[in-house]
Amino acid sequence: MKKKLLLLIWSTFCFGQNEEPKKVETQKSSIIKVYTPSTSENSSSDNSYKWAVKTDFFSVVSGEFPIIGEYRIAKNFSVEASAGLTYTFFEDLNIFEDDFLLNGRSYDTAAAMGSAFRATIKYFPSSDYDAIEGWYFGVQLYNRVNNRKYVVDVFDTDSFGIEGQKATKTRTGASLVIGKQIFSDSNVIFDFYVGLGLAKVKTEDYYIGFVNPESSIETLQKVETLESKPNFQLGFRIGFGN
Repeated sequence: MKKKLLLLIWSTFCFGQNEEPKKVETQKSSIIKVYTPSTSENSSSDNSYKWAVKTDFFSVVSGEFPIIGEYRIAKNFSVEASAGLTYTFFEDLNIFEDDFLLNGRSYDTAAAMGSAFRATIKYFPSSDYDAIEGWYFGVQLYNRVNNRKYVVDVFDTDSFGIEGQKATKTRTGASLVIGKQIFSDSNVIFDFYVGLGLAKVKTEDYYIGFVNPESSIETLQKVETLESKPNFQLGFRIGFGN
């Protein structure tokens, strides 16, 4: 009886050693990938627009031909600089003051070249656009010189050397501007803006001719006026950037 009991225990022990352990199934955890834009603060790369080169169609109509460059200096700020030539198309008559010496004559003026320079700092407040794209506010400093040259008849002997002299108007000031820049898929940029400011306008629009009674030398004296005027600006620019 004891032998049968020991044999049964030994058989049960051997069967337990040969039984394969049950496999434990583990459930894999799902991983959700979240897309992070390259322009976000958590990204090390920055694919936003950084610069633009353009010109202003409205300035061309007024006789200014600018080349404009803009560069992003911070997340919401850019600087813009413009240099160009002016060419005053419109006709003008300038009448001399001294009727006795010049016999009340008036002289036509013709178009002549001048120059224009502008510098602007812009702030882009919107978080919906990258860098230099979208609505902006800015402060612009400018200096614009318009010239017209005097035209004298070849047979005029009483012109006091006015031939080659210029009637000049210089406008210097500052404006507050507001506008919007839009980039197309082909990196073409469109920029619309309006500005309002104050300008000092210096005008050299005529000369006084007189003869020195002692030396009998004919001379010209330039007459200048200086005044402050409001300055309104309107711009439509097109160019490219990246």
